[in-house]
Amino acid sequence: MAPESESHMTTRIRIDLVQGIIEAEGSEEFVRLIYSEFKARLNAMPAAPPPVARGAKGGDTSSVRSAREKTRRTNYVPKIVKDLDLSGKNGKESLKTFFGKFEAATNYERNLIFVYYLRQICERSPVGMDDVFTCYRTVGIKAPEDLYSSLFDTARHKGWVEVKSVEDVDITVPGINQLEHDLPKKKANEGTA
Repeated sequence: MAPESESHMTTRIRIDLVQGIIEAEGSEEFVRLIYSEFKARLNAMPAAPPPVARGAKGGDTSSVRSAREKTRRTNYVPKIVKDLDLSGKNGKESLKTFFGKFEAATNYERNLIFVYYLRQICERSPVGMDDVFTCYRTVGIKAPEDLYSSLFDTARHKGWVEVKSVEDVDITVPGINQLEHDLPKKKANEGTA
């Protein structure tokens, strides 16, 4: 009986290579065959280009993968956008006034408020991560230590923003709905003594 149960055993392999994922399940022979073919193809691929140095520009941005490689958080250092006017000139509400209307308790919520303000109030397009960093600095709130990951996490976990690259962050319909209908607002007399 034992030899028969061994012949029905399955083998499983899962390889990630940063979400390139290949999974195979079946007999050991089948899994080995899949693995050898995968390994042969992997070895035949050209080597990855060296990481982009801080502040370097240019290069191929045609694929999502190359864009991710060029904007890895280790290479992204936020900067203040000096020509970004958040003061509320030209009849627009200032960022500080707009931000002060909400009870933002998390970086997800702060990221949402800032991206919404930049896209909907300032009509800025595209919105970059540096623009969001400038918002944090303008309202005097400590920016996330890893703003790059914070914005990606807001997109991944909440779906309120969409991050296409360091230079292109956008608000989503769920984000607009969250801010306009569900995000807690401060009471009118709050903050007065």
